[in-house]
Amino acid sequence: MVTALRGAMVCGAMALLSACSSSNNGAQLEADAGALAAPGAATAWEAGSESRFCPQVTLREGTAILRKNVGDEVDYVASITEATRDCRIVDGRLRMQVGVTGRIVPGAAAQARAVNLPIRVAVLLGEDVIYSELGRQAVSIAPGGGAKTFRYVDQGIALDPSETRVVIYAGFDEGPPE
Repeated sequence: MVTALRGAMVCGAMALLSACSSSNNGAQLEADAGALAAPGAATAWEAGSESRFCPQVTLREGTAILRKNVGDEVDYVASITEATRDCRIVDGRLRMQVGVTGRIVPGAAAQARAVNLPIRVAVLLGEDVIYSELGRQAVSIAPGGGAKTFRYVDQGIALDPSETRVVIYAGFDEGPPE
């Protein structure tokens, strides 16, 4: 009983801590996106023009927190704290960079290692998925270590600029349950 109560208190504290973050207006994600771009891509991105339309990024219900356990102990809790985007017209296409920022907190069962967080960015036109990419962001954790911030940028989205009925989703995606 005491172990279960202690575990619940630790999980609750980790969930609260994982939600803590400072917020910016996406400037850091945009700077990171520019730094991550390949030299040729950065030039094309900078040569593009600013788009009048840039769809919002929404966190899909149930995909903002990823919790992993080892037995009854918490391995880590990761949470997405911000999702943003930048849009440019490049070669007649609406090119998007979607950035996700979050935090990961190691739990009692954490081992020193790199964790690959599964982050999916998807674009829907009505009910049709027109883009979906599952990326992985490596983050190092250590037993007793503090929360760490991670950043992931998807630079692969290219849309018809006249299509304004698109919805952009981002979030953790572990795939189908096992």
